[in-house]
Amino acid sequence: MKVFETRLSNEDLLPINEVLLSGDLGFGPNVSVVEEEFKNFSKKDYNVATNSASAAAFLIFAHLKERYGICDVYTPSLAFTSPAWSAKHFGHNLIWVDVNDSLLFDIEHYKSIKEDRVCRYGHKNQIVLMPILYGGVSTIEGFDELEDEIVVTDSAHCVTPTIKCDYSFFSFHPYKPLASSDGGMISTNDLIATEYFRNYRNFGRSNINGTYDITQEGFKFYMNNLNATILLTQMKQYGKLLQVRKQNFSEINLEEFGRLLPHDEQSSYYFATLICNKESVDHMKDMFPTSTQYPMLHKTEYYSDSSNLHNTELIHNYIVNIPII
Repeated sequence: MKVFETRLSNEDLLPINEVLLSGDLGFGPNVSVVEEEFKNFSKKDYNVATNSASAAAFLIFAHLKERYGICDVYTPSLAFTSPAWSAKHFGHNLIWVDVNDSLLFDIEHYKSIKEDRVCRYGHKNQIVLMPILYGGVSTIEGFDELEDEIVVTDSAHCVTPTIKCDYSFFSFHPYKPLASSDGGMISTNDLIATEYFRNYRNFGRSNINGTYDITQEGFKFYMNNLNATILLTQMKQYGKLLQVRKQNFSEINLEEFGRLLPHDEQSSYYFATLICNKESVDHMKDMFPTSTQYPMLHKTEYYSDSSNLHNTELIHNYIVNIPII
């Protein structure tokens, strides 16, 4: 594989050096700049920068509780813990959905378990779907057909989602396709939610006549000026880096070891995922020891329940995620 030189040029380092020398390292002007620039990636009107994707998910589920009360949140168990924990923390009902053969939210399984729950409990709570754009893919089949559901997309692996959704949240962890030392983003077309997010991430404060009032719940969840500046330098390089990722993915030849999952045209190619053959799984995990799958949430001690996620459990032990650089 060809590896792109990711080291920043002296020109890229200038704005970072300027921020360091200025001492303006907290909430600063480049936060607003990065929010405006991120419209080119998210294709949403409003973008709210946070200090992590975990904080972004927390803000979204806080808002949904405030606006709709307790919601029924359908999401795959094949996921990182903090978005699911955020939903659970605010009292929403977590309902696990199986994944399809591409490790994506199985819309048909969702429909079947939703129908069963409606028959048992009636249709009283707002339904929220939280799909994960696994590996960097940009969309999931079937979401364009949804009507009354709110869709919160975990886009931590994908910079340019095309899935139909109400809210997306992103991660700018150092290993992500757009990297900073840390950071996250919420993207939406909902102005009411945006105002809530902006106040919440800043301790619930609203500026009034040179001072401020505490007008709602909140905490320190804002992105700082230094991380915003680093992120701006990375956004300039994204197109070039993406082409290298695509090329490197196309050169992966592992058919003898299993099935390589496809990426779509707008994918961010965060990593390549191999569903290993039974005979090759141990060998591949030895080759990529840090890239095996995290635990199934519904099987962990904290989230443990009796959900029947046949495909998730069948595939889980055979997943190997291969970094693309």
